[in-house]
Amino acid sequence: MIQQLLEISKERPLKLYHTINDWSIDYYHFTKKELPIDKAIIGGFTCQQFSFTFMAGYQAALEKMFPTIAPNEFKALCVSEEKGSHPKAIQTTLTNHQINGLKTYITAGSEVAHLLVLCKTEIVVNDRPLLKMVHLPSNANNIKITDFELAFMRDVKHGKLALNNTKITADQILKGDGFSQYTKPFRTLEDICVGAAYQAMLLRQAVDHKWEENVRDQILLNIYTLKKLFSLPPSARETHLLLAANDRNFENLLPSIEYNITNHAPVNFKEDWEQNKQVIVLGRKVKAIRLSKARNMLFG
Repeated sequence: MIQQLLEISKERPLKLYHTINDWSIDYYHFTKKELPIDKAIIGGFTCQQFSFTFMAGYQAALEKMFPTIAPNEFKALCVSEEKGSHPKAIQTTLTNHQINGLKTYITAGSEVAHLLVLCKTEIVVNDRPLLKMVHLPSNANNIKITDFELAFMRDVKHGKLALNNTKITADQILKGDGFSQYTKPFRTLEDICVGAAYQAMLLRQAVDHKWEENVRDQILLNIYTLKKLFSLPPSARETHLLLAANDRNFENLLPSIEYNITNHAPVNFKEDWEQNKQVIVLGRKVKAIRLSKARNMLFG
């Protein structure tokens, strides 16, 4: 992996992308023969904009979770609603092969080609409605995606998805429980792949701009660890425990990373980093709960 990335740094100078379409052309070209985790790493290593680096990791995680759905087209997991993303908060309904509801956070918004929508059904299992995951092309009838801007990751659109008697066929409903078999494991895969992508982005800065050797090597170690974690079952307690340990290693390294960004990174990277680095700490509450459960299950 190290040699491959060093060759990339020599052959492909970093450039600024003005649109997500411009970035995606290069991303899919550079990574078309790679495994999803390697797509995340190479996607981050060949990019200096946090928004697109995030997309590299996010799309890689989706490809791993949904391998048969258009690997070279944008996908989005549509879970969050007005009351949250917990199973009890899901009000989008799937009844008689029709979907009705509103999803409040769609990564890449109207740029997405395929939507994976978590829905509540009329079937009750263990005293709660069975949730199902449905695959919808974004050009399906009776759906509307409304884009909005966030204070960060402004290079990538975000949207709300409204579904109004949206008709589907039986083969669009994915097998299994939509939450336990898709939503939960995807969150772990997303943490791994996005983490690998943004640390690869930092590694490229370390290589190109001669950061302190120890910082560069520690970032590389974190990426290598995430690559190994990607091969573990995403729902396993061991995976959650080791992922949390990797996150702590990165947090401990962060002051040194910030020092090197301040003293060695180009101005455009510094500005982009300051605007978007809050993405790194998103989901801390959920991760803490996941870690606590993993520790209790493993160590009592």
